[in-house]
Amino acid sequence: MEQQSSASTGSRVEPWIALVLCAAVAVGRADTPATAATWLPLAAAAIAAAGIVPLDGWPQWLRIQRASRWIALLLMVWAASGLPFDLLRMTGTVGRRTASGAIVIATVDWPGFATRALALAAAIVLAHLALARPAGRASTRPATWYGYAAFVLALPYPVLRAVWAIGGTPGLSRPGAGGEGYAPLVLAIPWVAAAILSLLLVPTWHWMPRRLLLLAGWTATAIVGMIGPAAVWALVSALAAPAALAPPGPKTPGMATWVFALFYGSWFLWAIAAGAATRSYQLRTSRSPAVVPHVHVRA
Repeated sequence: MEQQSSASTGSRVEPWIALVLCAAVAVGRADTPATAATWLPLAAAAIAAAGIVPLDGWPQWLRIQRASRWIALLLMVWAASGLPFDLLRMTGTVGRRTASGAIVIATVDWPGFATRALALAAAIVLAHLALARPAGRASTRPATWYGYAAFVLALPYPVLRAVWAIGGTPGLSRPGAGGEGYAPLVLAIPWVAAAILSLLLVPTWHWMPRRLLLLAGWTATAIVGMIGPAAVWALVSALAAPAALAPPGPKTPGMATWVFALFYGSWFLWAIAAGAATRSYQLRTSRSPAVVPHVHVRA
């Protein structure tokens, strides 16, 4: 009874926590120029509000609530874009080279970091709400093909980088434009790990810690989810705007535009597939029956 009471209390409080976090992100963006980064949190707060209003007399409202939570989740993930780069700036590993050759370490935008951190917290709460199963719903076996889809989506970056490392030039106007020596292979290591992780989430392993896989899956999904949408948006903005007004976008000398579309698009889709694969693995492993030790009872 105590567990049911605490669970019901949590289900009632979580939507309000999500709304407060979305509103805090909207307030944090209020003093920024009127761009998509400004109205996205405002829209997320309004949509999250629609997701917590109870209308028991209208059964169709439950579907609208679930849809609104998913939309608010995506908007909050978008608002949190760039948070991994904030962490890199804190460690002094991100900088730019000036015309004289000196390296200037990038400064940390602390108000922006705080806003993006709140957006990540809101996304986590909204994800828990959006992924919660309605009470009384018939249980179905979660699909396992999400992991295979994530594996395929993780391959474009390391495969193309490997081809460049051995001297190939697809997507390059000259050899070496994608990196000299083994540099392309080093950059591909995280995505090789992402491909392996995608396959590990397909079966229900008994020799591998469940929590370790869940931590790796959700962490990778969150990191790529905060990079992929921003990268796709930068690419689309750079292609849609006139050349004289184009915002700073993906511009690497000697690299074709379709390479960026392939990389950034696969990152964006991988985050979705990896999140679905992690959720599927979580549901499938949670249904495993607990092992009850056999107890001998003496007469």
